[in-house]
Amino acid sequence: MEEPCSTLALPGLPCYNTSLRLDNLCTDVLLLVFENLHPAGLSTLACVCRRFNEIITPMIYHTVPLDLLLDEQHPEEILSRRQGKAFTYTRQLFIGGDIKQDDIKRFLANTKELQSVKYTYSPGRSVEPICPWKQVYDMEVHLREGNAKLYIDNFTLTNPIDEAWKIGDFPPTTDFGKSLVSLKMGSTQVLHSESALDILKKLLLRAPILETFHYMGSRAPRVPGRQFIFEENQRLPPFGDLMLKNYDWKHDAGDVKLHWDFSRIRSLALLMIPVYKFLESVPFSDLAQLQHLHVEDYSEAIEHENSRRATEKLYALIKEDIRALQTLNLTCFIELFHIDALLVHAQSLTSLVFRNHHISNNLRQHRPVLNAEQLTILSKSQTSLESLEIDIDHRAFPETCLLALCQFPRLHSLVLHTQTVIQPDSSHRPGQDPDLTRAYDCFTLLVRQRPGPTKWQRVVINVGGWRERVVNHRAGRKPRIGHSKTYTYYGACVSQRYFVLEESASGQEDLIYEELPPKDEGLTHFHGNLRTGRSFVPQTKVEEDKR
Repeated sequence: MEEPCSTLALPGLPCYNTSLRLDNLCTDVLLLVFENLHPAGLSTLACVCRRFNEIITPMIYHTVPLDLLLDEQHPEEILSRRQGKAFTYTRQLFIGGDIKQDDIKRFLANTKELQSVKYTYSPGRSVEPICPWKQVYDMEVHLREGNAKLYIDNFTLTNPIDEAWKIGDFPPTTDFGKSLVSLKMGSTQVLHSESALDILKKLLLRAPILETFHYMGSRAPRVPGRQFIFEENQRLPPFGDLMLKNYDWKHDAGDVKLHWDFSRIRSLALLMIPVYKFLESVPFSDLAQLQHLHVEDYSEAIEHENSRRATEKLYALIKEDIRALQTLNLTCFIELFHIDALLVHAQSLTSLVFRNHHISNNLRQHRPVLNAEQLTILSKSQTSLESLEIDIDHRAFPETCLLALCQFPRLHSLVLHTQTVIQPDSSHRPGQDPDLTRAYDCFTLLVRQRPGPTKWQRVVINVGGWRERVVNHRAGRKPRIGHSKTYTYYGACVSQRYFVLEESASGQEDLIYEELPPKDEGLTHFHGNLRTGRSFVPQTKVEEDKR
């Protein structure tokens, strides 16, 4: 540690005449150099000299996962030394849900310079069963003193009615939620009880600096879930990032004015909720600053007319009120949503998912999709678009549509959803795969006709993923072995398929492969260079991994 650092000689000059020692560089310059090194390289470089060690140690321990500091595979002496450094230098701490509560409390109490804590709840994996609300409260007690911010991911509402929560008189009436900045709930198959939702509401009301809130109700399909029941003078904080999934929105304009605050909203996701009722109650002027919008309606099968009205409302909102969207993920009735609303955001939009709401597996039924003319208009205006996901009718996988997709100047990620080309009454010789052949032909055209410097990084053709069907085993239909998702075409059970084209790391050739669940069956890979026209050779995943 006492040895001098390495010497760098300037090119063309004698080493003894003009030289620059690394340890003579100012700390700011060294920090810029060290920030670009791999963590393993930093650990090695910290052993060069004392000065490097003093600069690098805070960098190594700035952001750490708690489980690494408690890894029992290392000797106790090493763990003690690491934990001591963490107490001094850690600013951002990551906590998993399978760590003992006493260890969490110890680190929160001793790490004095904490700026943020990200807690990922893992229901069912915790080494000591405890009410999740109690864990949040215990972390709040320690974070409150140091003004650190708390971020919670994958949080799951248990039946609040956890005895520890009841007996301890939770939630506390004061100083609860003051450190909470982000609360993201995980998915669940259990419908939240009214009492659980009420406790969640109380937490939100006591979280004045909460910026991100992701609510996820029951995963049961087409189930509207529950909603908050507000009392007088109860008003939620102004969210910047809000996601509501399986939330039964029944609030009217009066309720929104009294209990919701959309003044700071920048990211909004409405998934499987009655979108029309939401748009009827929320002033569009409050949504003008939106940068990210994701909408999927659940009411198509329940209130068909409201679903069509929702598309009309979304069209007006996106065209006339929202100023500059960066990402848009929209499921709607394409025939009611004119693309001129997308042209308004031509300079800012970088990611677009634009899919039709009414989806059918009938091979002979026309599918409302973007045609070649519309795609050409978008390609000339959407100069910033990098990612695109749309529906394509299998009968019209027309060359003109694919050529239009090639004209987007910055587009590098593309997902196309289509039906299978296999007819129910057709017969194919062994070894024939019409869907693969069609996908390969599309990949070839997309690659060869792509102009300019931008290359395709990833192209996916999803066959059969239009609508999931429940297979009736009593009717004699069974899913393919090992496939959890099945799709019905004229009574035939077919799994959806993903054909993928990806650019290799070297950029010299393209990898084409098919993803088929489950993983233990492996992936079938087809490898080839589409730019040079060299034919591909089918390979198994094992063979590909050996390369």
